[in-house]
Amino acid sequence: MEYPNWFACYADKFFARHLTHLAGKPGLRFLQIGAFTGDASLWLVENVLTHETSQLTDVDTWAGSDEPEHEPIDFADVERVYRARVEPFRLELTIQPLKMTSQGFFSGQVLFDTAFDFIYIDGDHTAPTVLSDAVHAFEVLKPGGLLAFDDYQWKPYPDAPLHECPGLAIDAFAACYKDKVDVLEAGLQVWMRKKP
Repeated sequence: MEYPNWFACYADKFFARHLTHLAGKPGLRFLQIGAFTGDASLWLVENVLTHETSQLTDVDTWAGSDEPEHEPIDFADVERVYRARVEPFRLELTIQPLKMTSQGFFSGQVLFDTAFDFIYIDGDHTAPTVLSDAVHAFEVLKPGGLLAFDDYQWKPYPDAPLHECPGLAIDAFAACYKDKVDVLEAGLQVWMRKKP
């Protein structure tokens, strides 16, 4: 089955604009919350994480959510597609897939041995989880590192309450951390840099 490539709809342009200057740099550590079929993952390892010492960690439950777009999708098959696509990079230790919630990942003690150069938040889209992901991501982001949020303007349905949408959480995080981050771009996605 073919699955939608939401990354190629617009996100790849943001990635190219903000990340290609890092291409080939050694020792980069990237984290992605929400991987789906691996479209963003493959773009990152093919275009930015090209040095053998750089690594991407993908965190996803591969269980879907209550979003209307997810209802017809077989997420067991989505996970199968993802793993087949990233297998060569997993064997090279370039991509590390972790099947778990972001909460489970951020609570893991091993996490705090690693700081990340870039963190992409595109998992659970409800405001409480996006806000929690943002706060935890900030703690493990290197000074000068980049933090990006997908679906800033997205709603699961036209009259969805704010707590079901990412935008409320992204705005709240930006307001609370305004002295600690610089907002680089805000539109379909929001990109921030952690101040040194």
